[in-house]
Amino acid sequence: MKKVALLIALISTVLLSSACTISPVQSNTSQPLDTTDKQEGVEVSNDDAANSPNKETDMAASRHDQQEIETSDSESQPENTSMDISATDSLIRSPEGKNLSQVKWTPGAPDVSLPMKFGKTKAELVIGLDHPNGTKAIVYFPSSSVGWSLDMSGADGSEAFDDYGDLQEGYKMQAALHDFDQDGINELIVAAGDSLIDECIWVYSFTTVGDLRKINPINQELSITGQSYVELVGKELMVPYGSQGLFDSYKYVDKQFMKPVY
Repeated sequence: MKKVALLIALISTVLLSSACTISPVQSNTSQPLDTTDKQEGVEVSNDDAANSPNKETDMAASRHDQQEIETSDSESQPENTSMDISATDSLIRSPEGKNLSQVKWTPGAPDVSLPMKFGKTKAELVIGLDHPNGTKAIVYFPSSSVGWSLDMSGADGSEAFDDYGDLQEGYKMQAALHDFDQDGINELIVAAGDSLIDECIWVYSFTTVGDLRKINPINQELSITGQSYVELVGKELMVPYGSQGLFDSYKYVDKQFMKPVY
């Protein structure tokens, strides 16, 4: 009996020792599995990164900077700059022979426009085909939503327009702004010609009125004919004639042009 009891005690000791050895191994094996599961759950997609607050702030700042650049470029562009018209094609020139025309229209072409300012009053000249026929030259005033047609009468002897008022083929119309009397308010010059032997010239002034919708503020100050071009020289408008380099001079004095008398 003592031997049986001793054998049972020895077997119990061996089993207890085996159980203590297995438990730490199982515990160590489960720890890395838990760690791996947690790492796989913290995955950030590219879409989430793009929509993060920092990303949205950067995109908004980029759009704002771009808008400021476009506004700056727009504001830096000078108004009423001369077009790229060759001297031989120009109807309105400087004494040095440079083109001063700021807009050009030819028969069959789309309407053209010239943004203008008369003092603080904004306006826009539109030149093009009229309907059902003829040629239009209208000054629009956006502040009052009204437009006034230019008085283009008085250029007798020219063949620039046919019987229906259409500009002839081979002719063009051009316009420019020039402050003849240096009062800070431009005058408007419109010319129609072939750059060779026939040209009509009109000059218009602006007068401040109470209601632009009821009173036309644009007044025709000069209507003459010439040959290939006109020159703007300070207060004078020079019109060549003949083939000897001769000019007629029209000086703007007290809001009117003094015409030569022969």
